[in-house]
Amino acid sequence: MNYGYIRGSTGDVDKENQRKTISAIAKKRGLKINFIEDTVSSGKSFEQRQISTLIEQARKDDLILVAELSRFARDTEETLKIGRLALEKGINLEILNPSIRFDNSIATKAIITVMGLSSEMERYFIKSRTKISLQHRKELIKKNGFFRNKDGEKVYQLGAKKGKKQTLKLEPKKEIIYDYLSKGLSKVSICKLLSNEKDGKISRGALDRFLKRFPFDGQKILFK
Repeated sequence: MNYGYIRGSTGDVDKENQRKTISAIAKKRGLKINFIEDTVSSGKSFEQRQISTLIEQARKDDLILVAELSRFARDTEETLKIGRLALEKGINLEILNPSIRFDNSIATKAIITVMGLSSEMERYFIKSRTKISLQHRKELIKKNGFFRNKDGEKVYQLGAKKGKKQTLKLEPKKEIIYDYLSKGLSKVSICKLLSNEKDGKISRGALDRFLKRFPFDGQKILFK
C-alpha cells in the first residue's frame, strides 16, 4: 500500500500543494496513492497526529510519501523518532523536500547518524543556554530580590508553585481501559471504542498520558 501524508489547517492552500507534489512523484513512478490528511497543529506531539496512526496501521514494505519535512515533524529529534518507528516495522518512509528516505539502505544509516548527532548538539546548546539563563536569574534574585520575566513582570522565586495534580479525562474509564488492554486491543482501537457523543473523540495522546500515570501491568482491574 502507498500512502501520501499531508498536514495543514482546513482550507489551507499548502495542503493542495502538498497533494500535487506527492501526486506528481506517484505518477512518475506509476504508484497509486491513498492520501491521509491531518489538520492537527505541529505544536501537538507526534502521538496526537495522524502520522502516528498511519505508522501504527501501515504494514511491512508499505510506502509513505511526505511532501514537506516541516509538515511532518517538529524538529530533528521527532523526525528521527518517527523514522526509526517506520524502520522497525519495515515501512518505507520518504520525505520529498528536503530529500530524506528511511529504508534499509546504507544511505539511511548515514542520515540517521548525522541527524542523531545534530539532535545531540541541539540538546546540548539548549541545555547550556538554559543553565546560563538560570544562573543569571539566581544572581539577580540574590542581588535585587527579583528578576523580570519576558513580560517585564517581577518574579521573586524560581520554579512554579506545586498545585493539585490534575485529574485526567480518562481516569473514570480506567477499568474499561484495562479490560480492553487485557484483551489485546491496540491503542487506536481503544480510542475509537472510548470515543462517543458525550466525551467526544478520545485522542491517542490522552490515552498515552493516562497509561503513563497509571501503567497497565496485565491485570484487568488494578484499583477501584
